[in-house]
Amino acid sequence: KNKSPDRYGICADPVKAACDCLVKPLFHIVNLSFIHGTFPDDLKVAQVVPLYKKGSPMELGNYRPILL
Repeated sequence: KNKSPDRYGICADPVKAACDCLVKPLFHIVNLSFIHGTFPDDLKVAQVVPLYKKGSPMELGNYRPILL
């Protein structure tokens, strides 16, 4: 279970506990975002971390980027 907070200090547990209440409003907001072709700038920010796949750890091609 991941206990790490996001960039705003929010852990997943409270969000998971409230998911039944959040699903419909979030679904509506995301759909409006697609309809209008806009997306909040704060949600476009991610931290890219290289994840080792296989082979020599010295070769950059043996890593894939993941977004946190």
